Amino acid sequence: MEFENFKFSLTEYELDETVPEIDIDFPNRIGPTYRGEIELPDGVQSILFTEWTKFSGGEICSLLVVDPEAFLKAPELDDIEVNGYNVKELIRVAYRRLNIERLV
Repeated sequence: MEFENFKFSLTEYELDETVPEIDIDFPNRIGPTYRGEIELPDGVQSILFTEWTKFSGGEICSLLVVDPEAFLKAPELDDIEVNGYNVKELIRVAYRRLNIERLV
């Protein structure tokens, strides 16, 4: 399975516990990480945080998708990739792994 070494979890956004967040850890997540963000187009009601292996960049080792439903519904985000993986596909894999039909 292509995603067998990935870790997926469902949490809440730290600034608003009513907003769901999907955390996706890539296989290269080991040790301390450094947070960043991928800027999304204006009007998108989602946030895409990244965690890096090094302070000034390195490889992305984790994604935090705030409001994944909004991310999935935004057609302008169809082609966003991280480490060669389509982010929408990663969210769908997380839903399957976590037995989520839809987030409210």
